Amino acid sequence: MKLKIGIALIAVLSLNRSYAQDKSPGEDPVLTLKDAVDAALDQNFDIRIAKVTLDQARANNTIGNAGMLPAVTAIGGVNGTLTDAHIELASGDVQNRKGARSETLSGAVQLDWVLFDGLRMFASKRRLEELERMGNTNLKQQVQGTIANVIAGYAEVVRQKQQLVAIDTAMALAKVRMDLAQRKFEVGTSAKTDYLQAQVDFNASKSAYLVQAANLRQAKDSLMILLGRDQFANYDVQDSLHLNKNIQYKNKDQWIDRNYSLQLAQQQKKVSEYDLKIANGAQLPVLNFSADYNYNRTQNGAGVTLFNRVYGPQAGLNLSMPLFNGFNLQRQKKVARQEVFRQDLLVQQLSTRIAARYRTAWRSYDNALQALALEKENINYAKENVMIQQARFRVGVANTLELREAENSYVTALTRLVDAAYTVKVTETRLLEIENNLVQ
Repeated sequence: MKLKIGIALIAVLSLNRSYAQDKSPGEDPVLTLKDAVDAALDQNFDIRIAKVTLDQARANNTIGNAGMLPAVTAIGGVNGTLTDAHIELASGDVQNRKGARSETLSGAVQLDWVLFDGLRMFASKRRLEELERMGNTNLKQQVQGTIANVIAGYAEVVRQKQQLVAIDTAMALAKVRMDLAQRKFEVGTSAKTDYLQAQVDFNASKSAYLVQAANLRQAKDSLMILLGRDQFANYDVQDSLHLNKNIQYKNKDQWIDRNYSLQLAQQQKKVSEYDLKIANGAQLPVLNFSADYNYNRTQNGAGVTLFNRVYGPQAGLNLSMPLFNGFNLQRQKKVARQEVFRQDLLVQQLSTRIAARYRTAWRSYDNALQALALEKENINYAKENVMIQQARFRVGVANTLELREAENSYVTALTRLVDAAYTVKVTETRLLEIENNLVQ
């Protein structure tokens, strides 16, 4: 009997116990955190969408799209007519033609080039460059945000796995108590109620195990969605994660400018400033250069001119200037100035909110570290307590309620330890994300 109790205690107090009763350890492939991050960088839909958005912004950032290059057009046409003609000429001659044919062949190459448009083309080019930079910053932010979500999702799977271990531990403790109570009942040193209560507790742990197994499966499916993989895939995760306990509090000016969210807001403000320049340029004159080379050949079956061919180049400059358009230019400039002011307010507001988020994240991280240290200390007390109570129960000193309370305290302490480690990992990740130190 003592040998069985010792073996059970070793199994109970070890966190390496298998959490799946129907699967042998190592049957499912182990997905490491690095593997998960690599898979997300390659397959995550949000990252892939951000890459396409950046490619679009890069493709749009050309001098032609900004209006700096000329437009060259080639046109041509062939026309023919068949008519009955009666023509009286000034000389007194009369022409009567039945079924007179007329053919016209024309072609031209035309060039149109805006030489000056109030400097709007240069503002447009810088605006396109800023949009490309925004696309690049958005991609970096998406990559970092996805990695943070993957780390949190992976930590959640590890947490659910260890919660399953805690419930499995409760089952093992209840089984030891049930066996002890049964033997004591059989030899007449204990009432049957102790055995029945242990059996009830054991069955309750089995029921909780089934619920927790479903929670673990749901956490795994959620992680697979982040990775852009088949959510029904079976896999295992590591038993624990590395915790960074050495993050130091930093002043706002040490990290705020590196924050991707603030960088995007500042870049959006620059875009609005270029929009204002474009609106101001609409009041200036536009100088347009146009040139073309024309060819026209006409052949008539009747009339004064039976054949005509004209070809050659021509060019010209056109100057236009808006004088009045219902005050719309003034309205557009006013709206553009207000947009610049609005974007500036948004930058200030976001900077304040990010700073507040950082302080909150830091306090959460610091509190989580203290809680983790406390729970590590507490788990040792709870483990020693349950071992003592089992020994006391075996010799009849402790009753079943005392042993049950010790078991529940140990399982609760184990659960709190798992939750504390998870909280440290999540708060650490969010803190590094705000500092823009998550991706080096």
